[in-house]
Amino acid sequence: MSEFTEYFDESARVPVREDETVSGWSVGIVIFGICLTLPTLYTGAITAEQLGFIGTAKAVGLASLVLSIMSIPAAIVGAETRLSSYLIIEFVFGRRGSDFVNALLGLTLLGWFAVTAGFFGETLAIAFEEMFAVSPPTWLLTLISSVLILITTIFGFKAIDRLALFAVPLLILFLLYVSNLSLADSSWETVLSTDGSNPTYFSTAVSTVIGSLIVGVVLMPDLSRYARSVKDCVSASVLGNGVGNCFSMLMGVAPAIVTGLLDPMAYMIALGLVGSAFVILVFATWTTNSVNLYSTTLAVAIIKPKIPEWKLTVACGVIGTALAMIGITDYFIGFLEWLGVIVPPVASIYLTDYFVLKQKNYSLTLQDSLPDYDRAAIVAWVIGTAISAFTFVSEFSLSTIPTLDALVITAPIYLICRRLWPAKLQRSGVVN
Repeated sequence: MSEFTEYFDESARVPVREDETVSGWSVGIVIFGICLTLPTLYTGAITAEQLGFIGTAKAVGLASLVLSIMSIPAAIVGAETRLSSYLIIEFVFGRRGSDFVNALLGLTLLGWFAVTAGFFGETLAIAFEEMFAVSPPTWLLTLISSVLILITTIFGFKAIDRLALFAVPLLILFLLYVSNLSLADSSWETVLSTDGSNPTYFSTAVSTVIGSLIVGVVLMPDLSRYARSVKDCVSASVLGNGVGNCFSMLMGVAPAIVTGLLDPMAYMIALGLVGSAFVILVFATWTTNSVNLYSTTLAVAIIKPKIPEWKLTVACGVIGTALAMIGITDYFIGFLEWLGVIVPPVASIYLTDYFVLKQKNYSLTLQDSLPDYDRAAIVAWVIGTAISAFTFVSEFSLSTIPTLDALVITAPIYLICRRLWPAKLQRSGVVN
């Protein structure tokens, strides 16, 4: 067994080695794959219903630009430290203080893995009925698909990278084909001239697109720690969160406008493309949920440092799959959206600590010297989270993007807290 497990990924608690790094193209392709999901296509269709094609292109383009710019600093922290988001959080929040933050992040990611797994099983059942006139139990399809995702995730980033290199070009071609076929009885002129029902939806559309991907942006170090250089961080951010998100959303617009259907599976079936829908469903969800489970494992591995990572991956995969199979995830999304408000303040704190306070020494030799709790980081996080929660429930926002508000407002709060409670361990100096 030990000869086999040596191929499993065990990088959560250590820096990525230089010989393990890849190009920005490779990291960007993985992020591109995360964007290529049915919910992303659905969001594009919903936006087009409100704004029409031209308005949607402007809103999605602006949101994608903001996302790519926001992800670059987080990506740089990952590439320069070679550490996961959760190990970075341990240095900033303290050994025990980070456990609370990482536990909530891990729970959020595990929850989304379960929700996606449940959605995957349900949609597979529809596809099987349309293609083969058979109706396998949804729970069985959920189980089989989750096992496939779990096996991929055990082998870590390299396996996800190879999956993305195969799946993403395939998905791009299929989506281009679907979009082109939808125009067989229409034209681009008709699509471009279609007006939306609510032109004032523009700012809401921008906010929705950014909010849907903000968690992935602030947890960029999980993937960018494999990027070779700062230049690769920029290219990965632009290709993934910029081009990838923009392409994914716009590919859902033309078919939705022509068919009048918003659900991607529905308009693909209406176009007679059940096979294409099946391929897109399988490979899009496979890539996305592998990253969900991968990041969940990274978070839990910092909390449970003595358990091999592959065992944590299996345990998290089993728990997430079980939640999906019993249908509890139907009631879980609201709770996950609430947990999502904790993410922007966390990112704001570690980015301010790194770029403003220049605390760049993340050598693992310092781990034993870290305080149990960093008061400044924890207090700033609590205040920032409270502000993020307030904007979430009140719909009050300075920028119309509540997550961006939380990200910006938490930074000066952290600086004030750091003045009140100076760091017990200074980490200025070289990275690692």
